[in-house]
Amino acid sequence: MIVRHQRESASNRGFRHLARYIQGRGARSRVTWFLAANLPGVSGRDDLELACALVDAVQAQNTRAASKRTYHLVISLHRDDRRLDRRELQHVVQSLVDALGFSEHQYIAVRHNDTDHEHVHVAINKIHPETFRIHSPAWDHRTLFTGARALERELGLRPLRSRTRDREKIPERAIDCEAHQGINSFARWARENLRPAIRATELRRWDDVHEACSRLGVVIRPHGNGLVFEDVARGVRVKASFVGRELSKARLCERLRAFEPASERQLEAARQAPHRYSPMPARASQSLWKEYEQTLEEARARRERDWARYRDAAALERRRLKSKYRQQRHLLAALPVSGRDRKRLFQQLELRQTIETRALKQKHATQRWGIQKNPQPGTWNHFVATRAAERDARASRLLKSRQRERDRSSQEREL
Repeated sequence: MIVRHQRESASNRGFRHLARYIQGRGARSRVTWFLAANLPGVSGRDDLELACALVDAVQAQNTRAASKRTYHLVISLHRDDRRLDRRELQHVVQSLVDALGFSEHQYIAVRHNDTDHEHVHVAINKIHPETFRIHSPAWDHRTLFTGARALERELGLRPLRSRTRDREKIPERAIDCEAHQGINSFARWARENLRPAIRATELRRWDDVHEACSRLGVVIRPHGNGLVFEDVARGVRVKASFVGRELSKARLCERLRAFEPASERQLEAARQAPHRYSPMPARASQSLWKEYEQTLEEARARRERDWARYRDAAALERRRLKSKYRQQRHLLAALPVSGRDRKRLFQQLELRQTIETRALKQKHATQRWGIQKNPQPGTWNHFVATRAAERDARASRLLKSRQRERDRSSQEREL
């Protein structure tokens, strides 16, 4: 059983729009079961407009809530599970609604039969019908997960593992990198490529580990209290225990004794390895990726040159300013004037130096801002979007394939 809060759905447009969506408007109705709670006078799906009017009246009493006022709950059963009767469906819905804290709230539930597995949509009014306060359950995914597991055991249903739980856990930084930049993380690559290579090698000593790593352009090194696998070309690394629990420092040292670093020959072999980690996404065009890497390398080199020129020019201007006022102070010290006049002249000179120093600092800050804001190719996602806007066929095909995948995922979530 999969139970989820459907955040991006018709509920974003209000309870009435969600209710009409889950009821359906086709010639053949897909609704096989209907439930209404805390809605007086609503006994079937023919009373849907009355239910919407009652919910609208309650929601109108709260004028302060700024968040969404409708909660869309979706309950999906495995296609091989038995068909639940009305009493069992009502028990499932009420149990989950009570767990979320919506037992006294208005809601309707509808079962659909337009797919190969049963699924139920629940539209809940988050505004309490008596206190008119909004209720937004915190950490609802945990509550729904626990409730679903309990109902599976109680009703004898097949545990349905979602794709999120099927995935092997990836470090949060790697997930953020993949989501933000649109590339394959080194952590995922190491789990999919490095771990099988090491497991296929008979490990009798540390040289066996280093040899298996060097064939993929990777070196294993101590880091803190453990070990890490590091790509010698890009410098990215991942904990050895993440790649495989049997590859942690404690287990490897127990098996191979004290850690021994890689030799120079093994390091050179890793640098020359033909098969190594590449962050290029699976569906990306090879030519487009090469163009992105070249553009990125050119931008980095250009920025390094700009920073080098700025540092040299800024240091020269600061030295010239200090030398200028040092000479003027020497000239003032040699003037045949009284001590009071000399003091006043030094104060004026110090004031002018302060003004020029501030102006120079502002000039340098503007130059630094200009270097930082120089056009860059950005992330892979940004680069592909820019190329697609320039009518590049390769980038356009990639964006279309991504959109098709998102559409399929959205349809699966609706189921």
